[in-house]
Amino acid sequence: MELNVPQDAEDAIRADIQSKADMQSLDLLMQIADAEGDISEYLTSEQIARVVDQVCETYEIDKQSRSDWADVAEAALKEIGNTKADAKDFPWPNASNVKYPLLATAVMQFNARAYPAVVKGDEAVSCKVVGNDTGMPVLDEQGQPRFQFQGMPVAFTEQGPVVVTPQGPMPLPEGGDPTPVWKREPGDKTKRAQRVRQYMNYMLFYQMDAWEAETDTLLFQMPAIGCGFRKSWFDGRKHQSKFVPALKLVVNNASKSLDDAPQITEEIDGIYPHQIKRDIRTGKYRQDVTFDPDEKDPRLLIEAQAYFDLDDDGIDEPYIVTIDHKSRQLLRIVPDFGPEQVQMAETDVAYIERRKFYTKYGFMPNPEGTFYNIGLAHLLHQYGNVINTLVNQMIDANTAAVAGGGFVASGLKLQGRGQSSSLKWRPGEYKTVPVAGDALRNGIVERTFPQASPVMFNLLDLILGAARDIASIKDILTGEGSNNGQVGTTLALIEQGLQVFTAIYKRVYLGLKGEFKILYRNIGTHADERAQAEYMELLDDPAADILKDFDGRDMDICPVSDPSSVTKMQRMARAQFLLSTVEPLQAVGGDVREVLRRVYEAADVEDIDKIMPPPPPPGPEQAMAMQDAEATIRGKVAKAVKDETDAAAKAASVELDAGSLQLDRDKAELEALKTGMGMVDAG
Repeated sequence: MELNVPQDAEDAIRADIQSKADMQSLDLLMQIADAEGDISEYLTSEQIARVVDQVCETYEIDKQSRSDWADVAEAALKEIGNTKADAKDFPWPNASNVKYPLLATAVMQFNARAYPAVVKGDEAVSCKVVGNDTGMPVLDEQGQPRFQFQGMPVAFTEQGPVVVTPQGPMPLPEGGDPTPVWKREPGDKTKRAQRVRQYMNYMLFYQMDAWEAETDTLLFQMPAIGCGFRKSWFDGRKHQSKFVPALKLVVNNASKSLDDAPQITEEIDGIYPHQIKRDIRTGKYRQDVTFDPDEKDPRLLIEAQAYFDLDDDGIDEPYIVTIDHKSRQLLRIVPDFGPEQVQMAETDVAYIERRKFYTKYGFMPNPEGTFYNIGLAHLLHQYGNVINTLVNQMIDANTAAVAGGGFVASGLKLQGRGQSSSLKWRPGEYKTVPVAGDALRNGIVERTFPQASPVMFNLLDLILGAARDIASIKDILTGEGSNNGQVGTTLALIEQGLQVFTAIYKRVYLGLKGEFKILYRNIGTHADERAQAEYMELLDDPAADILKDFDGRDMDICPVSDPSSVTKMQRMARAQFLLSTVEPLQAVGGDVREVLRRVYEAADVEDIDKIMPPPPPPGPEQAMAMQDAEATIRGKVAKAVKDETDAAAKAASVELDAGSLQLDRDKAELEALKTGMGMVDAG
């Protein structure tokens, strides 16, 4: 049976059904976003199999895409850490196999300069104030600043400003100045930035136990192989940070950034079966995961941030999937998004962002534009091979020349009965042989070995020089340069030698900036009453509010790393320049105390406030300037009062004119009423 339904009614019914379906889909999506822990129990076996297959296949494809980069990186780390050279069979067994420490020297020099510049005592985070910090006053209905006196509102009348009290308006006391009502007082941004800076440094150096040590490791591996990663997250109790080697984080090499990568896979190795069983019992992993009872070897787990459409709404959602690589068993799957990551387009879901955990630190961009940066190992790979070959050839040539050797005629008998066919000498030893001297000289021919060519030495020097230029290793930077030059010349040489290093150093600060932004967001997102109490107790500041201070939506402050200088010598050179400006600064009334403070900071002096003298009382000129400024403020307040009084008088005049006009109209209506009723004025 068919019903004849008008087309517009049919469209309305379809739209209503679709709207209800969309609402149900959105409700399901929000339930997933609010879920905590493993959600695999809500998935079918087909969905689980599809998730495992996609994650493992993508992992293998991504790993293959970076294989050329990884081969060089693995060889470099092995070369730096390997103290025992492999046996070499050419040109003879156990021939020289020396590895010139070019890469290790370059990496150590970079680490020695970068590590103390990034970690200055227990300071790593700075906070930048965005916009001006002159305050934001509260405005009235007319868009004018509101004023107050001793906490009570001030109104402006014809007689002057009055204080509005519960008992009524009262004249402003003589000499009393109304002050603006501030929505944000001047200097609030700077104070907030100082609180955030202190707290984040406290978190890094005193709450995250391994942050400083792993920063040292990061600044050692990154220059060697090209990049490194830091993982930052909140585990439900405290904020955590972990260095993840680049070889352990697998991303498709064609990706432009971590945000663009379809899957980010971390290799977690060295996990033993008893640890996995413990996590199964505590509910972290699925209950139906099984292992061979006799299995004792450590296992490789892969943990991937990947996208799947598990609610069948046509939009992929991000999840974190943990899989045992050998058995391909799903250990857990958790949502990688919350309600705040769901981006809406009117009433529909547009896309879903995944959470950010990893920060990339890059050494030098890959010329091919691929994801993994190149390091000193990639730049010095060919140079190192040439240098090692030349050095080993020279050592082998010298070994052959010293050892000697030659030919002995077959008819020449040098040994007695029962002795071997060869002779070996110790220094100062002579041997008796049953052969005449002439026969001995005629029967033995010594083999001559050519010496290393001078061209070989020149070539080695050329290659070493080119490699040192690439690695930015200069004598003046390693402390081996001459100290006979002038100070300015030496500083200029240091500045020139640091050009390559400085560019790389800025990339380090870019990584630190990204890491600090993640930590800043995590602190604000996971702040609770306990964190608020700890925040106030640590800072001893009544204005400390962790929810407001770590709210990034207003964009008033931004945590960064301070790239003001690279080396201590550069900081001291800038401090010397500041000292040279003290006299001109005093001539124009500048703040000399601030100059001294910056000089002490450059010298890493502690407890600067105990050294700094108190600010001097204002002199006559400063007092006059303060009086002039006060008079200017009074004038502005008086002008504001006059303007408001004039406006009030004008409004009163308009109201009076309107009242007079209305009175005339009332009189005219009254006269008309009298005339209509036949009433005549007796007068």
